[in-house]
Amino acid sequence: MTDKTEKPKRIVITRADEMVGTLDTAANDNTGAKVVAVLSIEHPGVQPGTKGSAPRLGETPHAHVPQMILSFWDSEQVVHQGPDLAQVEAGLVFVMEHLAKNEDGAVLIHCHAGKSRSVALALGALSLMHPEKNEMEILDLLLDIRPIAAPNIIMVEMLDALTGRDGKLLQAVLDHPVIDAQRKKTEQNRQDLLRERPEILQKMHPEKFFPPPKP
Repeated sequence: MTDKTEKPKRIVITRADEMVGTLDTAANDNTGAKVVAVLSIEHPGVQPGTKGSAPRLGETPHAHVPQMILSFWDSEQVVHQGPDLAQVEAGLVFVMEHLAKNEDGAVLIHCHAGKSRSVALALGALSLMHPEKNEMEILDLLLDIRPIAAPNIIMVEMLDALTGRDGKLLQAVLDHPVIDAQRKKTEQNRQDLLRERPEILQKMHPEKFFPPPKP
């Protein structure tokens, strides 16, 4: 557990609707690490300001804070515009570069709910930040930052490879009792949402709704 003598956390994870408020608080708090960059993950094809989109820092008092926006669905199956290796790697590089440039700063990572896509990216960053720790120790660090962590397993597999963990990070996520239970609950929530909003299912699986083009 975290104690009062521990250094401020260098990874911050929030929901999309918490992001600007968290930056406001960090800017006025002399006890925590200042947020030096934001990695946002939003749903593909959304218009700024609509549900599933990432707040644009250029429209806030925090326009000076660098922001990268990734765009893919939170799916644990292969879907149209699902988790994408090139974007995941770019996001990881962005986080690590800003942590390296700002030794006392923090990077905020968010997605819509702050528990799957953002958490997976944070897990990859923690893996690189703490090469001396084993995988279960890294998961404990993640849960200390975000107790509701339920990392997207496709992203975890990508990040395991990107951080050179040789499958051990992926296996630790599958074996961790708390994270495994939270992942299963999150997957059930995804499936419930797709039943309630079939238009999202159509966006994620267009091949099931439209005939393939004629040759």
